[in-house]
Amino acid sequence: MRFSIPFVAAALALSVAACKKEPTTPPQPTAAPTAAPTAEPTASASAAPEVPTAWSDDLTKEQKGAFMKKVVLPAMAPVFQAADAKKYAAFGCKTCHGPDFKDPDEFLPALTVKGDKMTAFADKPDVSKFMMDKVLPEMAKAMGMQPYDPATKKGFGCGGCHKIDMK
Repeated sequence: MRFSIPFVAAALALSVAACKKEPTTPPQPTAAPTAAPTAEPTASASAAPEVPTAWSDDLTKEQKGAFMKKVVLPAMAPVFQAADAKKYAAFGCKTCHGPDFKDPDEFLPALTVKGDKMTAFADKPDVSKFMMDKVLPEMAKAMGMQPYDPATKKGFGCGGCHKIDMK
């Protein structure tokens, strides 16, 4: 499991703080056991970002990361692995964000639209069909959105992950 630097730093700080605490009262042999103090667990729990139920561009970077890890990754990994188990065996953040963790539209291939048609459907029909039939609906669902509707020009579509070049 991979931990973020802020998570590790917070855990280390809490561990160091816990080690330096002096007991305020000596233990009483006749006293009933008491519950452990809750201040430290609450502090570490509040450090974890809240995972939203739907995507919004207004989310903090931490919330976006948490949402991707908790919602999008588990939803999309099986979709890609069903298409090519070997190629997507290690499906993860780098699959869409690349090794430098860029936004997907900066890492994934750009798509070209000429007139009213996306050229990928002629250039790569199998990949395009997979993306439209499998990836797009599942990604829209994971993001808490409706799939793109060309009539209304609303919803989650190819431009949610890919740069779209209009020609």
